[in-house]
Amino acid sequence: MIIALEFDPTQSCEHRRRLQYAFQVFCAVYGHEPILESTSLHSAQLRITYTTDLPVPHSPKVLRLYNGYRPRPLTTPAPRPRCFTRDGRNTVLFYPPENSAEIDWLAEIFEWISCADEYSVTARDSVGRIPFEKSIFARYQLEERTPYAALAMWFLQQAICRLVPAAGERPRSPDIDLTHAIVCSHDVDFIPLGYLSTLARLAKNALISLKRSPSGALGIAARAVRFALGGVNPLRNIEQLAFWEHVCGITSSFNFIVRHVHRRDANYQIESQSVMGLAERLQSLGMAVDVHGSYTSLDTENGLAGEFEILRKFGFPALGSRQHWLRFSLDTLVPALERAGALFDSSLGWQSHIGFRAGACFPFPPYNFAKERPAKFLELPLAVMDQALSPREAEAFSEVATLLATSRMFGWGGISLLWHPAAFGGGQLPIGIGRTFCDLVAARSEWKDTWLSAKDVLRRVHQRYIDVGLMDRGWGRSLINADTTGQSCDEPRGRGTLHAAIS
Repeated sequence: MIIALEFDPTQSCEHRRRLQYAFQVFCAVYGHEPILESTSLHSAQLRITYTTDLPVPHSPKVLRLYNGYRPRPLTTPAPRPRCFTRDGRNTVLFYPPENSAEIDWLAEIFEWISCADEYSVTARDSVGRIPFEKSIFARYQLEERTPYAALAMWFLQQAICRLVPAAGERPRSPDIDLTHAIVCSHDVDFIPLGYLSTLARLAKNALISLKRSPSGALGIAARAVRFALGGVNPLRNIEQLAFWEHVCGITSSFNFIVRHVHRRDANYQIESQSVMGLAERLQSLGMAVDVHGSYTSLDTENGLAGEFEILRKFGFPALGSRQHWLRFSLDTLVPALERAGALFDSSLGWQSHIGFRAGACFPFPPYNFAKERPAKFLELPLAVMDQALSPREAEAFSEVATLLATSRMFGWGGISLLWHPAAFGGGQLPIGIGRTFCDLVAARSEWKDTWLSAKDVLRRVHQRYIDVGLMDRGWGRSLINADTTGQSCDEPRGRGTLHAAIS
């Protein structure tokens, strides 16, 4: 559908750029063709407007939005959200209308996907992250598993359908074979390089686990003893996991830490022959090798860009990254990724909660407030991290299944799931966490989910973001000629194949 956006003369340039960004992201998700020039209004099927002028004769149908948004300093938190219900759905509004006008849905979308409120939070935890307790979700008791930005888009589309019923209520996927995309990813924080290093890591994991689960700590200790006596290494999971995914027809992103300058960085050196060989074998199985931004990668201006260059120097054309320990703030992460030439990021989530940190269950470019424009990469929101799940397998599966069903309800996906290789085998997390991953993979055909690496998702969707004007014409050109991998296939041979190898 061709939709034009028209502003009111009183709206500032800053105001217009932000709402235009939200409009373009909406069009990318729903598959609309945006018109941003007033001289082309005649070719639109619908005009979304903020002006109070009467429509000109023979103009397209008009959806007039309440002019509620007001730009504010980044040090100022978002307005207190208020509950709103319509058409049987509940959400919250930052800018409830003062009259009967249609809600300023573009402003609501902008508030969520720009994460503007986060810029006002100065508190940091011991790692340097914004604490969840200081997030807008915790401050106002909002449900973090509700994709509020996607809900705002749904309400906007309903308003469009009331005027143009043929518009369709569902977002249109950018790929006819892609019903719901899941970005499958694994952060490589530890590689078992020898007998003593493995024992030391198992002992450390047992001590850490003791604080939250004595029984879990005992399980890790028992596996450490078995390994010490010549048994299976419960932490040697990376290649087995990749091979199992390859058999299942899945491609994944394996994110490597390429610098070790802090005690919280990885135990390996990227340039070592064994690590290079591992990355090459993963690539030969169709997996993507990307950057896991080191603990201090954002502490210097070109730190993250340098890490991308290191991986590229070794022959791995990294396209994106996720920050180690999710240690970032958006004011440093966005420009750092742009300097690195990244095409994607998947850091925007929590280590302790599953849900939608930006209210989004779809890919989107974050907003670059410093330059008042969309960022030059796509965010693939991190919806689930393994360590945030219940240790009980059935409960963990239900939590993720419900979250995926919510994402499926509002679109074609593009969210990221993170399972560390050490989550399998019971050497770091409860054994049920690894089994949950296998159960989710087994259910993907029934749910019509397609599990892909970030690279393969970008290959399928990048043109949509170019077409709506969010990205330059040449953006993602390297994806076009890349080998096609990760096509969906029949059900996997069973989770026992993986568990026989790594549990």
